[in-house]
Amino acid sequence: MILAKFRHEEGRYLSLQVSGHAEYGEYGKDLICASVSSIMFGFMNALDALNEDVEIIQEENRITIADHSDSQVVQDYFELVIMQIKTIEASYGDFIKVERK
Repeated sequence: MILAKFRHEEGRYLSLQVSGHAEYGEYGKDLICASVSSIMFGFMNALDALNEDVEIIQEENRITIADHSDSQVVQDYFELVIMQIKTIEASYGDFIKVERK
């Protein structure tokens, strides 16, 4: 199962951590994993292009992103990404879970 955990306090997204495998399909052909990976890599690339104070940690089977900036654009990106992942959860909840820390 993919687990997406986010921290949201006082009206701001502080972090998002995504880990695990959906195990929906054959390794390398899992549509849920591919979808979440596309969302997360697009998010990381967009954040990198902004040059804001954002920490990105990419490990085997886990991505953690923490916002240390005051950027509204970064917050808007967080909101969009979490909405996208929740949309996948709505259809494939047996394979992906979104939690607020």
